[in-house]
Amino acid sequence: MLHVDTDRLWSDLMTLGTIGALPRGGNDRMALTDADRDGRALFAHWCNEAGLTVTVDAIGNMFGRREGSDPSLPPVLAGSHLDTQSPGGKFDGPLGVLGALAGVRALNAAGITTRRAIEVVNWTNEEGCRFFPGLMGSAVFAGALPLETALAATDRAGHSVGSELARIRANGSTPTGGRSVDAYFELHIEQGPVLEEQGVTIGAVTHSHYSIMAEVECRGENAHIQSMPMLRRRNALVGAARLIAEIDRIGRAHAPAGSASAVVIDAWPNNRINIPHRAVFSYGVIHPDAQGLEAMQAEIAAATAMVATETGLAFDTLFQRRRDPVIFTEELVGLVESTATELGHSVMRMRTRPGHDAFNLLRLCPVELIFVPCRDGLSHNELEYCEPMHCAAGADVLLNAVLRRAER
Repeated sequence: MLHVDTDRLWSDLMTLGTIGALPRGGNDRMALTDADRDGRALFAHWCNEAGLTVTVDAIGNMFGRREGSDPSLPPVLAGSHLDTQSPGGKFDGPLGVLGALAGVRALNAAGITTRRAIEVVNWTNEEGCRFFPGLMGSAVFAGALPLETALAATDRAGHSVGSELARIRANGSTPTGGRSVDAYFELHIEQGPVLEEQGVTIGAVTHSHYSIMAEVECRGENAHIQSMPMLRRRNALVGAARLIAEIDRIGRAHAPAGSASAVVIDAWPNNRINIPHRAVFSYGVIHPDAQGLEAMQAEIAAATAMVATETGLAFDTLFQRRRDPVIFTEELVGLVESTATELGHSVMRMRTRPGHDAFNLLRLCPVELIFVPCRDGLSHNELEYCEPMHCAAGADVLLNAVLRRAER
C-alpha cells in the first residue's frame, strides 16, 4: 500500500490557509474573490510542480491531469473545492483537493504509471455563500445546470459569476463537461461529530439526507417608527422574526434526527426611522427520512398560517427546493472500506448531512465520498480542525482507492 507525505500535505493545507487568513485561524476565500484567485494560482503552481497538465473550463473548474498509459480511457477524478465560507475553516474542501494532489505526488515518487489518467479537480463555487446555487461548477460540468444560468448568477453587490471569472482570469477555454469519466472520489472532513464520537478514522459514505431550502417573504406596511401608533403597526421584520423563532422551535422538537434553522434575512427599507414593509429570509430543513422531512415542513406551514393570522401580515414562499437522498456507488463504498481496513484504519458506513460536489458527479459516473473526523464536528467555522494523522489517513485511503480504480 502507498502512503502520502504527511508533512507535505499538512504544509500545503497550512500554506493555502495563509490566503484569506482570519484572526482565529480560519479562512475567508469566497468564490471568485481575489483570495480565491490567489488560492487557484497556488494550486496550479503545485500541479505544475508535480508534472500535471492544468486546464480550466468555462465555469472555472480546474483539472490537473496525470496521464495514464492508455489516454483513450476515461480518467479517474479526485478532488473537491478551494473556496470557503465567510468565515470558514482550512479543511472543508481543501483537504479533498490537496489530499488528491498528495496522492499524485506519491505515485510520482513510486514511479507508477496508471492505466487510466488521474485528474485532480478544484470545483468552482461549491460553497454558494457568494453566488447561488452552491455546487455550481460541478453542476455545470455534470449537465445539471446550464452554463449560461451559472454565469448570470449575481452576488449581493450585483457582480455576476461571468464578470468575476473574467476579472480574476479564471474563465478557461476548455469545454465544460461533455466527456466521459470513469469514477470520482472526494475526500472531506465529516462536518459532524459521528466519527469523532465513535472513535472511527474513516467514513465510507453510502447516501445523503432529505433536505429542503426555502425563501419566505413577509409583507407589512411602511410607517414612521416614532409617530405611528403602536397598535396600528404592521412590521414585516417582526413577522419574519416570529416565524424564524417557530422554525427553530420545530427544528429542536425533531432533534437529533431532524434540524431546521433560518440563515439569511433582509429587510426593506432597512433604515433606522422606518418600520419595515418587507422582510425576506431563508431557511433549511434536513431529516434522514421522507416522513420526518414532510412532517417538519407541514409544521412550518402551520406556523406560517398562525403568525399571519395573529399579526395580519402576509407571507409567501418565493423559492423552495427539495433534495432527496443520493446513493453512492456500492462498488466504490466497498473499495473504500477494504482499502481502509488494509491500511489499518477503523472504518464505518455512514450518511452525509451536507451536500457535496460528489452529488452532481453521480449523473456521470460511479462516485464515493470519504470522510475523516473533525474536532467537535465543527465546520463553516474558524475553529474547524482536522488532526494531521486523520488528514493523512484519509489521503492514504483516497490514494490507494484511486490507484486501484485507475489500473482497471
